[in-house]
Amino acid sequence: MNTHDSLIEAHYAHDHLYETILQALARTGIMPGNITRKDMAPIDEFHVRGQEVSRELAAAAGLQPGMRILDAGCGLGGTCRLLADEYGCVVTGIDITADYIRTAQQLSALTGLQHATRFVTGSVLALPFDNNSFDTVFTQHVQMNIADKKTFYSEVHRVLITGARFVYYDILSHDQLPIQFPVPWASDASMSFLATSPQLQELLIETGFQRIQVKDETAKGIAFFNNLFTRIAQKGLPALGLHLLMGDTALEKLRNLHTNLIEGKIMLESGVYSKV
Repeated sequence: MNTHDSLIEAHYAHDHLYETILQALARTGIMPGNITRKDMAPIDEFHVRGQEVSRELAAAAGLQPGMRILDAGCGLGGTCRLLADEYGCVVTGIDITADYIRTAQQLSALTGLQHATRFVTGSVLALPFDNNSFDTVFTQHVQMNIADKKTFYSEVHRVLITGARFVYYDILSHDQLPIQFPVPWASDASMSFLATSPQLQELLIETGFQRIQVKDETAKGIAFFNNLFTRIAQKGLPALGLHLLMGDTALEKLRNLHTNLIEGKIMLESGVYSKV
């Protein structure tokens, strides 16, 4: 693992994450033998709007039972479990953070989805899979930490079968405006590599993808945070939530993300492309 990858893993690393999640659930009265995928929804999808977005992307991708799916940058594997459970897909997740992969494996076993999901520790810049291995590739909130985007999207293209779909949901820059740190993906500018929407579209076309649809998701993201902070103001932090992944600066990171969206420094975008 190179120095950059080590820094990114260290940023996301969390010791005893699985145990922390079980303890948080226990505080709400949910014990290990009774935990469902729905119970874990507040934490196991580390992206804005969580499972709602994953279902929207699944619909746009036209998923069918038995499809082979790769979630590149899978985090705790929440999207993988959703696609396996609700869509009948066979899903592989890869993430550079070993703590996330260990936790993803344990959460899949806990919810009885270990046979339909598998998880691999590795870099999305060197996917350890054969050419033409997958029917769809998902990425959600991944490119922000990747400087070498050409290699990233070339690897996504390589492992897809011809005609298959690549779907993404990501945080992008507006005209490379400076943003307020820290944010969930970076403590400072040295770890943040945001592309603009035109840059991303150009790169994907150059890589060999054909555009199907692109949507600005910013307004939905802002509304999500408006509701989140209203609930926190009224009831405090919930027992289980993304703050458990981000430590003591969680609220600051989330508020900065919200502010950057409102001020138009960044945007949320989803897209669907096919491999030519």
